[in-house]
Amino acid sequence: MCKATSIPRVSAKARKYVNEVLDFGFHNCSSPGIGARLERQFAERFGCRFGILHANGTATMHSALLAADVGVGDEVIVPPFTVFSTAAVALHAGAVPVFADVDPDTWTISPDDIRRKITSRTKAIIPVSIGGLAADMDPIMELATQHGLTVIEDNAQCFLGYYKGRVVGSMGHFASFSFQASKHMTCGDGGILICDDEELATAARKAAVLGFSTLSARPGDVVVAEELRCQPTFQRHTHFGYNYRLPEIAAAVALGEFERLDELVEMRKHSAACLAEVVADCDWLVPQKTPDEYVHSYWTYIARIAREEIDWTAFRRKFGELGGDGFYGAYLPVYREPILPKLSDAARNQPQRYPQFAGIMPDYHQVRCPTWEAIPPRIIQLKTNHFDPADAQRQADILADTIRAFS
Repeated sequence: MCKATSIPRVSAKARKYVNEVLDFGFHNCSSPGIGARLERQFAERFGCRFGILHANGTATMHSALLAADVGVGDEVIVPPFTVFSTAAVALHAGAVPVFADVDPDTWTISPDDIRRKITSRTKAIIPVSIGGLAADMDPIMELATQHGLTVIEDNAQCFLGYYKGRVVGSMGHFASFSFQASKHMTCGDGGILICDDEELATAARKAAVLGFSTLSARPGDVVVAEELRCQPTFQRHTHFGYNYRLPEIAAAVALGEFERLDELVEMRKHSAACLAEVVADCDWLVPQKTPDEYVHSYWTYIARIAREEIDWTAFRRKFGELGGDGFYGAYLPVYREPILPKLSDAARNQPQRYPQFAGIMPDYHQVRCPTWEAIPPRIIQLKTNHFDPADAQRQADILADTIRAFS
C-alpha cells in the first residue's frame, strides 16, 4: 500500500503573495516584482537563463514560433497525440502543422517519423511530453541541428520530468509550460516560456507584449517606461506582437505554487504508484512505457486496454459505478478534429481567402499516423491530482475492483 501525507489545494505562500499584490495595488508602470521573481526562479530551476510569462500555454508556443521567424509557407512538425493547441499555434503563425507518428510504446513523437516528414519548408518541431513523459530528445535535437530547425518543447503536462539525467525543459531551443487548472502547478491559467538564448528570448518577449521596442529578456520587463511612453514622437512598436501578458496577481499564485513544485510532483507520482501497483497484476492493461533513464512526472497515468473484447465505455461505466472518479480517453488524432479537414477544404476551394495555405496545406482528410490511430480507442487516462493520499489509494482499489469485474 502507498504511503504519503495530504497537502493543501492552495499553498499558504500563494495567499501571501496575492496579498502582497493587493496591498501594493494595481499600477500601470510598477508592480511588486512578483512576475520578475517567478520568471527568474523558474528559468533557473529548469536550466535556462530566461523566462517569459504568458497568459496561457498556447500563447507561449505561438510566441516561440514568432521569435523563430516561423510564418507563411513554413511547416511545423507535431505529434498526433496532443492537445489541439500544439498544432493550432502553427496555424496562428500562418504555418502548416505536419504530423509525425508516435513510438508504439511511449506514445511520444517518433524521431524516425520526424526524419521522414522533414521537407525544405520545415522550420520547427514541437515534441510533446505527453502525460508527463519526455519525448526522445537526443535524436530530435540532432535532426534539428542537421536541418537548422527550432525545437520547442511542449511540456504542459511535464514538470520535473527527466530525460537521461537532464530536466525536461532544458534541451530544446524553447520550452513551454502551462499553468492551466489541471496542471502540476496552476494559477487558474497561464504559462511560461523558457529559453537560454538571449536574442531568441528577447524576440519572444516582444512577440508576447505587443512588439514594444524597448523590451528585453530581463525578468519582468513587460512595460515601457513612462518617460518614454509619454513622448509624442516615441516609436512604440517595432515588432509584430500580441497582448499575452500574465497579470501580476496570477503570477503571485503561480510563484507560491512553484515554490512547492517538488511536493506537487511527488503527489502525482504517489497517485501513479498506487495505480501502477494494481496495473502490474493485470496482464491486459498495458501502461505507457517509461524507458530507462527517463523520469515520468505523471500528469496522468495512461494505460491501454489490450483485450479487444473489453469495451472502453463499459470499463469506464463500471469504474464509475464502483465509485471511481472517471477517466479520460485519448484525444482524437489532432488531424481528425473537424476544424483541420474543414480548413484544408477551404484552402483548396477558396484560395483567395486563405492565400497563406493555398497550394501547401495537406489534405487532412488523407493524413495518417497508423501507429497512433490503432491505439486511442483503447487508452485510459487516470487522474493523479489527489491531494489526499487516501483518495489516491481509494481510486487504485476501485481500479482493482473494476479489473476483477472484467476478468
